[in-house]
Amino acid sequence: MRLRRKLRNPWAVAPIVAVLLAVVWASCAGAVPCPERVFFRVGDKFVAIGWTMGQDEHEIDDFGGYRLWMREVWRNPDESWQSFSLVCEYVLDEDDPAAAGYWPFAEYWAQPTRSDSTGPDTFQVLNAFPYEFAVTAFSASDPQAINDACFDSTRTDVVYPRVGTRGNLLSVRCIPNPYRAAADWEYDGQRRVVFIGLPERAKIRIYTVAADLVRTLIHNDAESDIEPWDLKNDAGVEVAPGVYVFQVEAEGLGSKDGKVMIIK
Repeated sequence: MRLRRKLRNPWAVAPIVAVLLAVVWASCAGAVPCPERVFFRVGDKFVAIGWTMGQDEHEIDDFGGYRLWMREVWRNPDESWQSFSLVCEYVLDEDDPAAAGYWPFAEYWAQPTRSDSTGPDTFQVLNAFPYEFAVTAFSASDPQAINDACFDSTRTDVVYPRVGTRGNLLSVRCIPNPYRAAADWEYDGQRRVVFIGLPERAKIRIYTVAADLVRTLIHNDAESDIEPWDLKNDAGVEVAPGVYVFQVEAEGLGSKDGKVMIIK
């Protein structure tokens, strides 16, 4: 059974999502088995996710296809399935590249989904913003039903796309600057600014303009150039509004100074 829809842009899936969220989640015996997530990577405005059923999908009774879901965590603090949006749908044997459910996969596939790619399945992610992803399978006989067990088993942790580590301090800065009461990426009551452009290892010292040490942060991450500051001092007390000076030091790379303004 093919599900041919006239949706060529995944951001135009609101009518489908509305229908999907209105149905009762399927968890009965005999449902299509859940895919296994086999890899997940994040990069510079980029995510890649791969999964498999462990066998040819044509050999699975009543298999209809897959759906890829994304949660913009800062917009949706609710951790339930209602906060996820459908971004891609793949319908078994849909061979029309222009169709919304175009099936580009072979047996035992691993599909990378790139935010900076082109084509009908393109969607965007932003660096330093928190996301979650999940993959579900659906049946050909009841394509609107969603197996919530699949949602739970393939759901990723909260992830932050980011640039890889740098080999110098030229791009080090603090964002947003100034910080005005809140930042777009915050959720669940958190408050934070982010240091970006960092090498694998660095020490960040934050001072008042009177040169009093406020906070020391240690960055040690071989994959990310990001280090957050929760706007608290070393004693765990939230800092007062004002201008703060930061100094980033990295062995073999020297140091770089800068300023960040906190406005409440």
